[in-house]
Amino acid sequence: MRKPRFGHLFLPVLLALAGCQLMYRYRPAPVLVCDAETKKPIADAKVHLFYPLSRDSLAPFDSTETTGADGIARLRAAPPFSDFGVRVEATAAGYAPGQLGLSSEAIQQLEPAHLLETVDRRKPAFVVEMYAEPRFAVELVVPPGYRGRIKLESQLEEDIPATPGQRCYRFAVTDGYVRLKGPDVLRRVYPSDYRASYADGSPLTGEMSLTKVGFRWLRAEGEAQIFVVGTQSEFDMQRRAAPEEQSAPPSQSKSANHARHRRM
Repeated sequence: MRKPRFGHLFLPVLLALAGCQLMYRYRPAPVLVCDAETKKPIADAKVHLFYPLSRDSLAPFDSTETTGADGIARLRAAPPFSDFGVRVEATAAGYAPGQLGLSSEAIQQLEPAHLLETVDRRKPAFVVEMYAEPRFAVELVVPPGYRGRIKLESQLEEDIPATPGQRCYRFAVTDGYVRLKGPDVLRRVYPSDYRASYADGSPLTGEMSLTKVGFRWLRAEGEAQIFVVGTQSEFDMQRRAAPEEQSAPPSQSKSANHARHRRM
């Protein structure tokens, strides 16, 4: 009796699983990574292109490359089926991570590789700028002896240039209120990572106790962020008074990292 050949049964299944990724026509997507302030290319940066919100079975393959001396990483990309677009992230020693969001239309406009074309000669299609460390910081300057809530409203604009070389931006708190008006690059700092000090230079840390006064993010109220300067019991009192639907502390998105595909 002839034994069944299970390989023939599994082969169509394997091809079907891989088919969604293989059906794309990938296009050269050279990315230039440069210093945001000097505009000089950054060599040896690791660049990762991925499709963060696409289903695994439908998303194209990720692409990861390292930049050469010219700061260019020779990636490949394909327009995804979804409208969620594409993400490019770059990391390099001595720099804060850089990232760039691309629409599906931007990938669609890339020229496919032509027959006999030397794609390594293509000019960069996209640019990722990275800022040298230390990372950006936001510090709230609180009046001496102040205790209570601080309401912060942001007005970050692309038209406001970042001061070259400046990494820490300080904003004065008046009567429990502060407007954070500054360069758009400060969006890289999450409210839960803001720090504070008294006007006399005394730092306010996140440590609180029955007697020690500290500084912590409390919650978001619409577009505003609420902080508390006080002891642990004072902070707990403010937290209990918060509405049930208070949002979670803003921080770097773990969901994006969870959804990120690591296919090569």
